[in-house]
Amino acid sequence: MSKEQLDRIEWKLDQIIASLLSKATADGMPTGEQRQAQSDVVQSDYLHSLTTKQHAALQMLLRGADNQEIADRMGVSINTAKVHVRGIAKKLGVSTRTQIIWRIQKEVMETEDNAYQMLTGGLPKDWDTNFTSPDPFVGLYGERKNEPKNQS
Repeated sequence: MSKEQLDRIEWKLDQIIASLLSKATADGMPTGEQRQAQSDVVQSDYLHSLTTKQHAALQMLLRGADNQEIADRMGVSINTAKVHVRGIAKKLGVSTRTQIIWRIQKEVMETEDNAYQMLTGGLPKDWDTNFTSPDPFVGLYGERKNEPKNQS
């Protein structure tokens, strides 16, 4: 396992522990402050539940890209791009692109650059806005068409 993967796992465990501790210390109904802390932990789970490919698609969605642009950039079919968008919507519990943006934009903006890169497996938070071709991050989100399949 890489250091980035271990850091991501450690961060997730910290979030779970914080959530469990806040629930365990609450007597009866949680206070407003405790409810907010629990809500923050649940909200942060949205970003962590997405795959690196979904993060790439999400960054483009936040900018207003359509499915064809997502497909072209990621080197996949338009149907695969739609699958990525639907997967994001499902994980966020919404059904439209606008709802995706409303649900996650603030969280993305408030996440520190290093933390975001760690939870995405290496994709920078500003990947879409600073995109260059050839993309040095294509191995994180792109289809690996020329690599041999791993046969187990």
